[in-house]
Amino acid sequence: MSFFQSEQVKENLQDIFDTYQQVSSMTAQLPSMNKEEKLGHIDSCRNLIDKQKNFYVRLCLAATEDTDAADMKTRINALSQAFGYRDLAECMDAMVTTLEQAAKREVDES
Repeated sequence: MSFFQSEQVKENLQDIFDTYQQVSSMTAQLPSMNKEEKLGHIDSCRNLIDKQKNFYVRLCLAATEDTDAADMKTRINALSQAFGYRDLAECMDAMVTTLEQAAKREVDES
């Protein structure tokens, strides 16, 4: 069975999409959020990135045996490289660092 035909993979992708939609809808409200809400939003973003990282690791493992997964990994990494990162994992690590800095700024402003 292809990596992308797996029920678990489909469920993981749906969960990532649902989480993304939630985070995306909250982002528009960011300017009016108080400190606690902003920190909650940062946690939601971290949660989304964690889910994406987990999926990317599974994709990388599957890429050794599944041509569709290998193709997707190659395309994702090419996009990451266009933004100056080695691969998606490095890009997501940079996002987490940015979120941690934003959380620290929110806490320090109190």
